[in-house]
Amino acid sequence: MQISEAQPHQFNRTLLKFSGTSAEIEQLQRLCLEIDATIQQLEDQWFGQFTIFQLNRLQQRWSFYFGQVHQTLQKMMQGKQLIWSGPGFKFDLTVNPIVYAIINCTPDSFYDGQPSQQLGPILTKIEADLANGAAVIEVGGKSTRPGYQELTPDEEWQRIAPVIQAVQQEWPAAILAVDTNNAEVMRRSVMSGVPILNDVDGFNQVAKLAVVAQHRPSVVTMYNGRHFTDDTFTTLDQFYQETLTELEHAGLTRSQIALDPGVGFSNAQNTASLDLFKIKSIQPTTQYQAPLMAAISRKSFMEKQFDYPMVERLTATLLFEQLMVEQGARILRVHDVAATKKMLHLFQGYQQANLLMAAK
Repeated sequence: MQISEAQPHQFNRTLLKFSGTSAEIEQLQRLCLEIDATIQQLEDQWFGQFTIFQLNRLQQRWSFYFGQVHQTLQKMMQGKQLIWSGPGFKFDLTVNPIVYAIINCTPDSFYDGQPSQQLGPILTKIEADLANGAAVIEVGGKSTRPGYQELTPDEEWQRIAPVIQAVQQEWPAAILAVDTNNAEVMRRSVMSGVPILNDVDGFNQVAKLAVVAQHRPSVVTMYNGRHFTDDTFTTLDQFYQETLTELEHAGLTRSQIALDPGVGFSNAQNTASLDLFKIKSIQPTTQYQAPLMAAISRKSFMEKQFDYPMVERLTATLLFEQLMVEQGARILRVHDVAATKKMLHLFQGYQQANLLMAAK
């Protein structure tokens, strides 16, 4: 059977064209039924649209139905491989999302702040998050909630340095990230061995790019709508193009750069509506072939739009994260590691389910 990609260079949605004998098409229809996909005939050819998860299952199960692997499908999956890498780590995110744990070392975060800022409770949470499957531990010493209090680099660093040192001693294999928008804190972090920097301002200063150029960490670069008067997909898309160009010019590869649409960051009056728009922007953003972050954990749009108070936002968080994974997000930045891992386990189990076996 011949297979070709009718719309090439799409990550999360692939339109395939098939041509073969009637017996081959009948087998293909059974295979598509198994993976919850459909094909339709147009003249003498057959077409089907597949998510990346369905495409992966299609190439995995092809030999069962046709007796041998299909080289075209294998090459397609290889071409769609999505890697996030940095000093000391490499994640294949193609069909495997990861959990990225938030550790607040600040008393004024919108959720899960540490009023006492004592090291013991912070390390207890880190230990639990690692045990529950967190792939990355991110520490932050300054809140960026609306109206947050600015800190000096020394104040911010004093909050996170003991945590970084303790994690490196207690869990040397743990992958650390630092959430900061300050170039000096970035420099101290990478000098201390932290491989990932997350900037809510999208590495918008020469000093930050200089740190990146010198140390080549992996980064998360976020679109911050607070810096734009026209907070729409046009400015979001423009930001992605510019930040990718600047970071690649600083020496990073596309696999070292994760993009974050910045849910919750806007000066517009309709912030909650914009947040839903940013969540839905994940699908078209896959065109950049860069890892995409879903950073929506317990954010306020869930209350403004759907009347979920803070204590009830976990359910909404998990639902929206699952929708973003379906669209192409692969790095889930969360407060609730255990619950998120369970959600991903259920999601991946559903993707792997054999509908033909279930029907017997």
